[in-house]
Amino acid sequence: MLKKVVISYPEIFDELKKYFTDKDVELVVFDKDNPQYDADLLVFFDNYDCVLKGENFINVHPSILPAYEGKDAIFSAFKDGVKVSGITVHSKDKIIAQYPVLIGLDTHIDDFISEIHSVASKLLPVVIDSILNDRVFDFCDLFSNPCHKSGGCSGCGGCH
Repeated sequence: MLKKVVISYPEIFDELKKYFTDKDVELVVFDKDNPQYDADLLVFFDNYDCVLKGENFINVHPSILPAYEGKDAIFSAFKDGVKVSGITVHSKDKIIAQYPVLIGLDTHIDDFISEIHSVASKLLPVVIDSILNDRVFDFCDLFSNPCHKSGGCSGCGGCH
């Protein structure tokens, strides 16, 4: 049965399309001018306040919650000089997954933002797939790409 996922995260939309190419999933870009969707899952990046109550949604927040809540989490963490930040995928009342992003002394803000999106592009497809198939998310799924089983790298992105 075809499942519909609405995405409000343009930076990783193409990565999600690649992941779900051979799966029974339709990806739709969120339109803030028409926020009513009949979808199995809504996926937002740091803006879940616009979601209606009762909707099935997840939010991708650019920090390891509970640290740096709010819209400026990326910039606040960087400005404060933290060495570890990351991604949190959560619903309204529970954290589903978190993954760290390291910040070096010579890291530029643009590199940090790029790494946040890179980590999200690897983590989010597996989390979405788990939710759509009513499975508990397992970090081992991040490393279960076919090239890992064959011992080589086919450029799938799962190992880097």
